[in-house]
Amino acid sequence: MKDAVKILEKQGFKVQIDSQFKSYKTPLEVLFQEPETGAMVKVGRTIFLTVNRKTPPSIKMPALVNLSFRNAMLVMQSNRLVMGDTIYRPDVAAGSILEQWYNGKPITAGALVPFGSKITLVVGEGLYGEVDVPNLIGMSWKEAKTLIKSLELTTNIMWEGVIDDTATAVIYMQQPEALNELDFVNKIPKGDLLDLRIMQTPSQTLLARNQPGSKKLLGEYNAALDSSRNAADTGKSAQPANDVKIGTTHKPEKNPDGSKKTPEKKNTEKNTDPVKSTKSDIENEWDK
Repeated sequence: MKDAVKILEKQGFKVQIDSQFKSYKTPLEVLFQEPETGAMVKVGRTIFLTVNRKTPPSIKMPALVNLSFRNAMLVMQSNRLVMGDTIYRPDVAAGSILEQWYNGKPITAGALVPFGSKITLVVGEGLYGEVDVPNLIGMSWKEAKTLIKSLELTTNIMWEGVIDDTATAVIYMQQPEALNELDFVNKIPKGDLLDLRIMQTPSQTLLARNQPGSKKLLGEYNAALDSSRNAADTGKSAQPANDVKIGTTHKPEKNPDGSKKTPEKKNTEKNTDPVKSTKSDIENEWDK
């Protein structure tokens, strides 16, 4: 631009400058001129130059998530955005855009980005393969998030109660569980969803109750015992939690007149009936 202005002013022309932006051109490079090269003009006329902008203008990031890959490309082209990397992730929405990134970070629709920016798209490639469902009960969200990412799973999170620090909040329930009631490991397709419930500081009793497989039954049993002990300490009758039966008793049967029925005595006398005897130990086994 500076060189062009010097040449024109030396020849007695006036100069007026406008600008456009082209990502593949050098900043301040002359893109167009009016009149064109070789045209006959009067001395002192104004020459119009269009130069490439030094800094790109900002535009609003379009919404690409949930679009098909083809439609996302068309929207990017119409907004003068450039295709960056393409990352494929296991997901049931094969061929759809899962996330949009700028400079290595997710960017929301409507955020300002420089004209001509490179946008990275995360695309679903369907589900394939299976992984063991991890046991996340009692794990902090920071630890669980790293594990979930390594297994290529997705999450649906429900935060409960007051959350002071999401990183240290603890998972107290998950679906599907890591083990079934027979303690066999549950499996899940890569890219599938884990439903998680998270509290800041869940009680140990709650964590024990939600342990997978037989651990869940053990946790309920221990909770029933704790309830029984607490009730005994306060002088109240204990009721087993969750209908867990700690012990059973049998009421004595009564006679029609209301008196207690005396249980019949078992006949413990040795059978004296004659038994046919032989010299075989097997045939004589009833004599013993």
